[in-house]
Amino acid sequence: MAGIQQLQISSCLRIAQLILLAVLAVRLAEATGNIGVNYGTLGNNLPVPTQVAQLVLSTTIRNVKIYNPDQAIMQAFANTNIKLVVGVPTESIALLATSTAAAQSWLQTNIAAYMPATQVTLLAVGNEIFTNSPNLASQLVPAMTNLHTALVTLKLDTQVKIGTPHNLQILEKSYPPSSGAFRSNITTEVKSLLEFLATTGGPIMVNFYPYFAYSDDPKNVSLGFALFQADAGVTDVNTGLHYNNMLDAQLDAVYSAMERMGYHNIPILISETGWPSGGDPLELAATPANAQTYNLNLIKYVTANKGTPLRPGTMVDAYIFALFNENMKPGSLSERYFGLFNPDKTAVYNLGLVNNTSPPATVVPAPPANIYPPPITVPAPPANVYPPPITVPAPAVYPPPAPAVPAPPPPAPAAYPPPVAVPAPPAPIVLPPPIPVMAPVPPVQSGNSGKTWCVAKAGSSEADVTNALTFACGEGGADCGMIQAGGACYNPNSVVSHASVAFNAYYQKFGRNYWNCYFGGTAVITITDPSFSGCSFH
Repeated sequence: MAGIQQLQISSCLRIAQLILLAVLAVRLAEATGNIGVNYGTLGNNLPVPTQVAQLVLSTTIRNVKIYNPDQAIMQAFANTNIKLVVGVPTESIALLATSTAAAQSWLQTNIAAYMPATQVTLLAVGNEIFTNSPNLASQLVPAMTNLHTALVTLKLDTQVKIGTPHNLQILEKSYPPSSGAFRSNITTEVKSLLEFLATTGGPIMVNFYPYFAYSDDPKNVSLGFALFQADAGVTDVNTGLHYNNMLDAQLDAVYSAMERMGYHNIPILISETGWPSGGDPLELAATPANAQTYNLNLIKYVTANKGTPLRPGTMVDAYIFALFNENMKPGSLSERYFGLFNPDKTAVYNLGLVNNTSPPATVVPAPPANIYPPPITVPAPPANVYPPPITVPAPAVYPPPAPAVPAPPPPAPAAYPPPVAVPAPPAPIVLPPPIPVMAPVPPVQSGNSGKTWCVAKAGSSEADVTNALTFACGEGGADCGMIQAGGACYNPNSVVSHASVAFNAYYQKFGRNYWNCYFGGTAVITITDPSFSGCSFH
C-alpha cells in the first residue's frame, strides 16, 4: 500500500513538473527583447514633454531613455506605463562618489520623488566615461555603488538597476569577435564595473553604430552587412562561427571581452543604435531608405530573440537613437537626422511603430538625394545647433590593435567583412529641408603661433548658451571641474563665463577644429587668450 501511495505521489510530482515546464516554455516563447527609443532634447523646435509622452503612447514603444531627470519630462511620463531609463549627468558623478548621503539626496530629489507614478527601471550614470571623461573613470564605480546603496535604503533596488553607457572604444581588440578584449589601460576600472554589475544585476550598456563603421570604411565594410541584409558575411577564424551582420559581431566582441575577464552572465543592453536619414554630400549612406531598412531589421532582430552566434537565444533590449530629428546637434549634418519623427511629430519613415500601421513588406536601401547644407565659402560643419545629450559614438579598434583615442567625429568600424555590391536604389524618399544657418568661420591666425580658443559668442540668448553648456559638461564629455563651486574658474558665476570655459575645454579636447566650436552658433573661435586671474584656458 505504501508503495502504491509513493508511486501516486511521484506521478503527481512528475505531472506538476511537466505542467510547470510547459508554462515556462510558453512564457519564454512569449518573451522578446524590448525596443525602446532615446529621447533627446537639444532642439529648438521640439514638442513639449506632455506632447512627446502622448506621441510615444500612440506607438508600440513602451521603453524610453532620457539623458537627465528633467522635471517636466519625468512628470509627463507619469501614469503612462512607459518605462524610463534615466540618465545621471556626467557632472554629478564626482559628487555622487563622495558619499551615500549625497547619492541618497540626489535620488530622493530626482528619482524617488516621481515614483511610482513614473516608472524608472534603470539609471544610466554618465555617458562613455572611460573614453570621453577619463578623469572621472576612478570615480564612476564609487558613484554607482553609492547610488545602489541609497536605492537599497529607499527600498527601490529591486525596481531600479544601475548601469553606465560605453562606446566600442572601450575595446582594444574586437575582430575577430572571439578576440574581443577591453583596453589594457582601463582594465582595473572595467573589472570593478563588471564586478558591480554582476553583483547588482545591472546590464553593461553599450552604444552600437554599424552606420559609422560602414561610412568610415565603405571599401572594406559592406552596406548589406551593416544593414542586416543578405550578405556573404564573415567567419571568425578562431571559433568557426559565421556572422551575417555587423551588430552580431559587435555584440559577440563585447561578450568575448567580458568572458576573458571571467564574467559570463552579464547582459548587454544596446543603449544607443540607429541610422541617419540624411546627411551632407559625403555621407552617401545617410538616406531615408537605409535608415528605414536598418531600424526595421533591428526591430526584427531584437524581437526574434535569435541571439548571436556566440550566445544563441540570448535576449537583448535595444534603444533606437533617436526619437526626433534634432536641429541643435554639432558634428556632420547626419547627426541631426537620426530621428524616427520630425519635430512636428510626423514619422520620417514608416517602421510600423505607430498604432494601426504596418511596416512595409520589403525595403531596399538606396542613396537618394542627400540633405545639403547651404553653400558657404568654407567647409561647413553641420547646420543648426548642438546635439541631444549624447556623445558621438566611438569605435572599437580592429586589427592591427591600437589604443583608441576619444574624439569626434564618428567612430571607426566594429567589424570588417569583405565588401559586397550595394543594392540598386529604389525611388528616393525626400526629407524636409534643413533649417539654413551660417557656419562658423575659422579665425585668421596671427602672431600667436596658431593658438586658438573657443568662447561663448556675445549676443547669444542665455537659454541657448545654457543648453550648450549642459551638453558640453554632460554628454559632450568636457572637463568642467574648474567651473564647479570652489573651482579656479567658478567666479564670475555667470552662464556666459562658465560656458566659455566649458566650450573651450570641449574644443581643446576634440582637436581644435572649427566645427568643435559651434554649439548651435553660441560659440566663436578667438586668437586672444581668454585666461584671467587664476583661471587658465588650456
